[in-house]
Amino acid sequence: MQNYVWLLLLPILYVAYSLPLFLRVYATTHSVIDEEFHLRQGLHFCNKRFDIWDPKITTFPGLYLISLVLNPINSCSVLGLRLISFTSAVINVVLLYKIRRRNLKRSKSSLAALDAFTIAALPPLYFFSHLYYTDTISLTTILLFYYFWQKESHLQAAVYAAASVLMRQTNVVWVGMAFGIMSLDVLIKNYAAFKRIKYHQVQTFKVQTWLEILTNFKLMLRSIWQILKKGCFYLVILLPFVAFVFINGSIVIGDKQAHEASIHLPQLFYFSIFVLIFAISNSIKQLKVTLQVILHEKLIVLFVIGVCVLIVKWNTLVHPYLLADNRHYTFYIWNRLYGRFSWFKYAVTPVYIFALIALHNGLRHERDSFKIMYWISVVLVLCFQRLLEVRYFLVPFVLFRLHTYPTGKKNISQWLELGFYLALNALTFYIFFTKEIIWQDFNEPQRIIW
Repeated sequence: MQNYVWLLLLPILYVAYSLPLFLRVYATTHSVIDEEFHLRQGLHFCNKRFDIWDPKITTFPGLYLISLVLNPINSCSVLGLRLISFTSAVINVVLLYKIRRRNLKRSKSSLAALDAFTIAALPPLYFFSHLYYTDTISLTTILLFYYFWQKESHLQAAVYAAASVLMRQTNVVWVGMAFGIMSLDVLIKNYAAFKRIKYHQVQTFKVQTWLEILTNFKLMLRSIWQILKKGCFYLVILLPFVAFVFINGSIVIGDKQAHEASIHLPQLFYFSIFVLIFAISNSIKQLKVTLQVILHEKLIVLFVIGVCVLIVKWNTLVHPYLLADNRHYTFYIWNRLYGRFSWFKYAVTPVYIFALIALHNGLRHERDSFKIMYWISVVLVLCFQRLLEVRYFLVPFVLFRLHTYPTGKKNISQWLELGFYLALNALTFYIFFTKEIIWQDFNEPQRIIW
């Protein structure tokens, strides 16, 4: 009964919290930075003008195709298009609750509800739910796909997986993650049965284990058949996408010069700081354990810090957009810290190490297949992006936060996390409403966003 109460109450709370802000944003400005391109293209598709395409747009047309739902009710307008994101955000809070509750073994409905509302209020994600960007509805399709994948309803999951790729190409990585987890689970379960041991007793990170698996012809044949049987729907998405990238020469479909793939390993460091700051409940829980790991493995940690310093020195890439666009918080963070003090990017490397260990510890209760594929997927999504953009962190953060372990019975750190989000959202919107920046290329004042 409590489950159904939260499924009804959560969207009502979210709408009550967000609708006044949504209307205030609309009254303040009808176009925010790149939203200009999305709104223009969305209005074309909403009015069934499919022959018009803006070459500056880099994503597949999923967002604009969804906008067709507005056509029969004559709502092809900026307000109507933004309501698509707002509606998606309301759906997200329900999906976050359902997934979080399953991950908590269905025993903690109130904690799942608290976490769902908190994740939905994540400041960068929450801000873009008031605008017509791909982020919110992209997350909706990812959550739908992930929900059905966890239920092993693979046909339904694949439908939403395909929809997620239509929203944003990089979502194919999360489809690959799910397929990879499923494949590893099949291999490990079959190996455990062969060795007559339990799944959790398999030493996944031992080379000998994989030598035995790969050289056992009968085990491999059975496993491949089971993987193809369960994962064929995902392969229908993954294989054509690989062909698309090969033919297109890039993962993006427009403005390729500004979005060239580059190896950029420090993105992993920036993401770890993002998680350390915003996943407060995990950071508090992992503080003691992380410090113990660092103190116990001093030599290894010092070596890793040295490697990170070299990575920072030789692989720190700065996109022209980061230096030129003063409408984003990352512009101010970079120019007032990283760009201003040459020593800062090196001094912060120990914090990167701490954050990465805390992040990894936050998933240590998960099965090995999840941990392996999650880290591979994070690297693939982030470390080939030249531009530092917090929106790239949203999906990997949400998936991480959905799998963190509760900190205690009183949920103090979870409430602290929510309070921090609400305060930061208030500050973000205050700056958005009151701070104006004049750009000569635009008639309307520009505003600062994430």
